[in-house]
Amino acid sequence: MNPLHYSLRQLRYFVVTAEELSFTAAAKRLHISQPSISTALADLEAAFGVQLFIRHHASGLSLTQSGRDLLGSARNLLKSAEELQLAATELDEGMSGSISLGCMVSLAPPLMPGIISRFVAEHAAISFQTTEAHQDTLLEGLHDGSLDIALTYNLDIDDDISFTPLVSLPPYAILPKTHRLAGARRVSLAQLLGEPYVMLDLPHSREYFSSLFDAVGERPVTAFRSSQPEVVRGMVASGLGFSILNFPLKSTRTVGGEEFVVKRFKEDVKATTLGIAQSAAMKPRQVVHRFAAFCETYIRKLRIG
Repeated sequence: MNPLHYSLRQLRYFVVTAEELSFTAAAKRLHISQPSISTALADLEAAFGVQLFIRHHASGLSLTQSGRDLLGSARNLLKSAEELQLAATELDEGMSGSISLGCMVSLAPPLMPGIISRFVAEHAAISFQTTEAHQDTLLEGLHDGSLDIALTYNLDIDDDISFTPLVSLPPYAILPKTHRLAGARRVSLAQLLGEPYVMLDLPHSREYFSSLFDAVGERPVTAFRSSQPEVVRGMVASGLGFSILNFPLKSTRTVGGEEFVVKRFKEDVKATTLGIAQSAAMKPRQVVHRFAAFCETYIRKLRIG
């Protein structure tokens, strides 16, 4: 077996520099000198036989395509090395380590606090780095290795993402309490077409909700939009229009105390699926594997579908 010509230290310098895109900023973050980083990365490029960075005289660094291709693998290798060290030194102290968890921004408030608090209660040595973002950012994080796992929907999931479906979430309409349809048991898409629409303005989600109206041949006119579900609910409760959401609510009051009503559709509308997304190209570390299994059990027990 040929010996390795690079070190974990060089890989860490590479990852940090790729995140900062500046030798100066990376040196400050790593508490070492700038020449030390520059020399280590030059040696790493020589060992790999590829250029990782384009050095700009006045505007820092940028990653080459080779650098982008190797970044995710480097992150994964560093995480595996961390897990190996923990396994070797803490065999009698239970599971430990760090998990980079991403969550769809609209799911984060009702899901993340409960999942993390209950998992940490069982595994006190686990720490979390959390990201609440829209779908594109979550998938990018899984691709480049900055996220270990993401809780999200099955919207535009590529083949290089492993998705474990957990619960099906049918969409529903939310209306002002004083709306003419507030007393109806169910509403139809056609009944809402002439109403002002308050859009949850997130990539993929906005297309999914609007596309539900394709069944009646016309899409609603967006009067207001927000990327925050609570703002959307507040606009609806204030009488500015109707909206469509899909994560079940435990309260029909906004944080400001205003009320709205929730109505199921008469039509058989397409549901989304909540699940666990991970990179198919990266073998999950043991701590991530354990957390994924915990999430699956926790979310299924919620019976939110």
